[in-house]
Amino acid sequence: MLVAAALTLLVGLLYALTFQTRYYNDGPGLVSMHALQEGRVYYHVLYLPACSLVESVLGLADPLVAPRLLSILPGALGCGFAFLVLRLCGGSIFGALAGVLLLALSPSMWFFGTTVEVHALVFCAVALVALVTLLAPWHRPMGALFVVAAAFPLLYWSHQATFVLGPGWVLFVQFARARHGGRFSWRALLLEVGPVLLGALVFAIAIAAYVRFGSLVPAWEEVQRKVHAPETRAVIEKRAIWLNEWLLPLGLLVPLAFAGAARIRRPAELGAAIAALIGVPLFFFLWWGTLEKGGYFLSSSVFLLVPVAFLLDGSSRARILLALLLLAAQATYARARIDAFDTGWDPAERVEQVRSVLGESGLLLTTVTFAPNIHIALPGVEEHSLTVMVRQSIARSGRSLTPAGALEPVKPFLARLLERHARVAVEIGFHRVTLQDSPSLTAFAPYLKAIEDFLREQYVVSEFPHPYWPMLLLERRK
Repeated sequence: MLVAAALTLLVGLLYALTFQTRYYNDGPGLVSMHALQEGRVYYHVLYLPACSLVESVLGLADPLVAPRLLSILPGALGCGFAFLVLRLCGGSIFGALAGVLLLALSPSMWFFGTTVEVHALVFCAVALVALVTLLAPWHRPMGALFVVAAAFPLLYWSHQATFVLGPGWVLFVQFARARHGGRFSWRALLLEVGPVLLGALVFAIAIAAYVRFGSLVPAWEEVQRKVHAPETRAVIEKRAIWLNEWLLPLGLLVPLAFAGAARIRRPAELGAAIAALIGVPLFFFLWWGTLEKGGYFLSSSVFLLVPVAFLLDGSSRARILLALLLLAAQATYARARIDAFDTGWDPAERVEQVRSVLGESGLLLTTVTFAPNIHIALPGVEEHSLTVMVRQSIARSGRSLTPAGALEPVKPFLARLLERHARVAVEIGFHRVTLQDSPSLTAFAPYLKAIEDFLREQYVVSEFPHPYWPMLLLERRK
């Protein structure tokens, strides 16, 4: 426990000192939902309540702080929980410590522990539920199983995609039982563990849908909308997902895990569980094809550490030197990747750019999603996202649309907005967004260009250049 606590403090301090300036993906939206308290519910339903809890417990006055802590704290706590999981799976103190540090210093874990996003919380939830599974009172099998089932919904509430861990978790429960002398049983697997965990997952899905929509029907409609969204089509076409999302973001962990896999010999339930907990998510996300800097694989990385810990077992001088070299290489590689990303798109510069264009009030139409809602910093400025308008027009149509087709439903809404404001700024930073910046936004570029061209035709335009936040000031033609 002392080692786990020290590890948690060390990782937390590291992440706090290296927190990134630039936002990524859902981060700005999460900050906006939390800070503006508009009553919206995020589709990973655990995040915003957890954010509010952190803010309340710590008495934070600045609404921007809690979302940052909700990456730092779960990232650090998850590492502490993962260490305990590895110890209970049979790893030595040194092997478990080295394995977890390699994960903490990996490009994906270090990245998501130092930016506002949901993946550090997901990692923590998986590590915690894994620990609960191993520590449940398995001398009373049904009671222990219901303890696990009570914790299991945390996975889905932290992130919808964690359902892919379900098959492996059934086998992981069998391993937890085996640690306490229980024998493998197909009957228990198929008639007890599987149905109970499936019931817990269905319960989690139903509660999440009710919290968000008040019923289950809109949840299915949302799935249909995502299928037609342009960013989904764009990212599915990308190749080498396994390289860009699994191998490179985890750095040395994947080859080390393969090297240590042969060391998982007994009990057989552990090897089967680890294979399923790694393999099922791997093949699912390879098929799904989403680009997320390795975030979707962080949940299964808890179990990827098991063979790594076994490989690094022992604490001889040679092993210690090897571990230090591996950690140095991992950290160097991770910093190079993170620092390459954390450049430009400074949200503070965006605030100053908006102030220089609009002053303290007006309307801001945005194309990129790399900063929280401007209303947090400038209460007199109203912000609307052109990207969201396009996404909503496609969703309402129920089918894929061309840029011109998506523009038509947007025009009336734009007209109503522009009538209400004398000063209107349009941020056009989408022109310099790359696939590495945001795969989804690059897919929206043709749609946003169509809107920009339309506005240039309808209004007198003044240009306000900026390396990352270029803007247009619109004035009505006389």
